[in-house]
Order: sequence, then structure tokens, then C-alpha cells
Amino acid sequence: MILKINSQEVKAILESIDILLEIKCLIRSIVPDSELNESQMKLFNSSLKSLKSLLEPLFSKFLQTEVIEKIENEKFTELKKLIEKEGYILISASYSKKILKNLGFNPLKIIVSGGPLIIEDYLKINPNLVKKTLLGIERKTKNLMDKLKKIARASSNITFIYMTQNETDQIILEELNEIQNIIGKVISLFEISNWKIFEV
Repeated sequence: MILKINSQEVKAILESIDILLEIKCLIRSIVPDSELNESQMKLFNSSLKSLKSLLEPLFSKFLQTEVIEKIENEKFTELKKLIEKEGYILISASYSKKILKNLGFNPLKIIVSGGPLIIEDYLKINPNLVKKTLLGIERKTKNLMDKLKKIARASSNITFIYMTQNETDQIILEELNEIQNIIGKVISLFEISNWKIFEV
């Protein structure tokens, strides 16, 4: 992640350095007792307030980025733990499969839906689907459901990895109760913000 420091932020940093140098001189003048008289205390408090005013916007911008990166790293670790469980992974898009393979997931245990799993939802997305296309989708969704049923009968775990802002993933989430009733097994959920954070 690349963040640009603008001219105002550069100015704030340089002013903060000047203030810190003033504080440094003040501290040196009161050693070894480290006691501030009234005028020194006023200067010290004024300097700290100025620093706070200059640096708070920077802390808000750049330390927030660190928090986001920390969350992303934690998600990466959690995803790695799924590999150890040796269960099946359900995803909606084929490009995600390559990322999971690079992370060490067994490609034979990655199920790509390529869209919703309930045929009626395809019609909600596109009511004008021609009959031939619809028949192909019907076969695809039936094969997917049969595969999930087989996995459920074998008592293997299934985890659906979904993106919060992905339309297809959100449709599958809405279908989840129906899917679970059809296959007879609860599907675990793993939420991510973006697949790009797992690219290696």
C-alpha cells in the first residue's frame, strides 16, 4: 500500500520537529532536577498542544493504515489455518482459486460456483435468459449441489469464503439457508474485504 504525504503534512512534520527541538532545549535546561517553574510549564504545555494539533491528523491518516494492514495480516493467518483443517472451500469466482492454490490449498478441495447456486437467482439477475442458457445453468447448479451433498455425506467441512462487496457472494449468502437444507449440512463462513490481500 502506497500513501502520499502532501505539502501540508510535510509542513506539519517540519514544524513538529522545530517544536520538539524547543522542548529538548527546555528539558536540558532543567536537568538534573527536571522541575519546571511557572513560565517553563506554560511553554511546555503550549508546545505539547501545538504538537497534538499538528500530528493528530497524521496519526489518524497513517496509523489507521497500520490498523487495516494488521487486520489483513490476521485474516491471512486465519486463512492459512483453514488449510490445516483440510476441509472444502466454496468460492464464487475462478480467479480466487489460483490465489488459494498459491497459498497451499488442495485444488481438488476448492469448489467454484461461478455464480449463485440456486437457479431462480440467475433469473433475478437476468430475467431475459434464453431457454438454452437456462438449461445449461440448471445442469451446472445441479452438479454443484450433488457435489456438495456428497461432501456433506462424507462429513467433511465446507467453508464459504466471501467478499463483503461482491454481488454474487451476497446472493449466495442470501441462499445459504436453502443450500444448507438441500445438502443437509451447515456451511461455515469466512469473510474477507478483498482477494488481493492474499496474493503472494
